[in-house]
Amino acid sequence: MNSVSYFDSIANKWNVIREEYFEDKLKYIVLSKFNTENKICVDLGCGTGFISLALSQNANLVFSVDNSKNMLKQLHDECLDKKIKNIYPIKGSITDIPLFDESIDAAYINMALHHVVDAKKAVEEAYRILKKDGVFIVSDVKEHNGEWARTEMHDKWLGFSKEQITDWFNKAGFSDISFENTELKCNGYSSKGEHTEPGIFIAKGIKRGE
Repeated sequence: MNSVSYFDSIANKWNVIREEYFEDKLKYIVLSKFNTENKICVDLGCGTGFISLALSQNANLVFSVDNSKNMLKQLHDECLDKKIKNIYPIKGSITDIPLFDESIDAAYINMALHHVVDAKKAVEEAYRILKKDGVFIVSDVKEHNGEWARTEMHDKWLGFSKEQITDWFNKAGFSDISFENTELKCNGYSSKGEHTEPGIFIAKGIKRGE
């Protein structure tokens, strides 16, 4: 089973599973980093819409990109149920984002970058689609040694270091780069009872352009 098949298989249970990993408080911290009022935003690796649904309350438009059709269906159904009309689910890869150059005010990747083989390319793609002075925000786990996550959660990276993220942001072209540790943890348990509890960070960069 590959990563896409895995997330397709758990999509209808993901909202419950996700609550076991990290707190709802994370989305409020993430959203506090940029004023999204009347902005065009994208939630990359959106899953069932943890960040997208929160963004939709103030943003003008929210593009929700994921390569799991079942995750996107869960989001679509919730939008119908709640009569949310400014979220547009799109099936696609965050290393080849199906959006135009310089079309987005703010791009978010929440707890998804560690599932991306070419994570550096995802950062470069975020830079491409952002408008001048657009903001890129990544929230994810710090480096950890929970090797079990590679097989059971299809993680490609066991978290990230400040140096790694900062380097990728710099090389992509971002300015005003920040990396902060939140007080939050990500709780994970393997099928054999192994416990991993890395901290969660938020990184931010701005596309100043030429």
